[in-house]
Amino acid sequence: MVEGMNSLLIGYGNPLRGDDGIGWRVVEEIANRQSSIANSQRDNPQSTPHSALRTPQLIAVHQLLPELAEPISETDLVIFVDASVEGEPGAIQVRTIEPAPPRIGAFTHHFDPAGVLGYAREVYGRFPRAYLVTVTAVSLGYGEGLSETVEAVLPEVLNQIEKLIG
Repeated sequence: MVEGMNSLLIGYGNPLRGDDGIGWRVVEEIANRQSSIANSQRDNPQSTPHSALRTPQLIAVHQLLPELAEPISETDLVIFVDASVEGEPGAIQVRTIEPAPPRIGAFTHHFDPAGVLGYAREVYGRFPRAYLVTVTAVSLGYGEGLSETVEAVLPEVLNQIEKLIG
């Protein structure tokens, strides 16, 4: 990791719709890890600050909105995390995202990752390197908590994100 590089992780979806909450869950897991890293560093002043460098800014939202363009434009790396309906249940996909013109119409008030990157480029004149990490959902029905299949791949999702940040 390059010192001074800052990253942003945006988990999005609906945590009340089963596996659609994967983005929120990833943000929660990383936030918990960050607080345990901070506590261990406070308890052990000899510990190295490397893990602190790797901690991204975290945002959990129901959908991608224009307001996210500003924090996205101020970072060097953004990782979006969402559920997918394509592929085998539990499949993890990591894709590079390039900015695209945002599609805003009378009936849309949210963006996809490429659109919000495009909006950041248009409004703020810059955009970061970007990735979309998706996990294919088993269930998007009403209910809190992830399916067993998606819960089982959560450690690998976190590992993939760590590799992107590192």
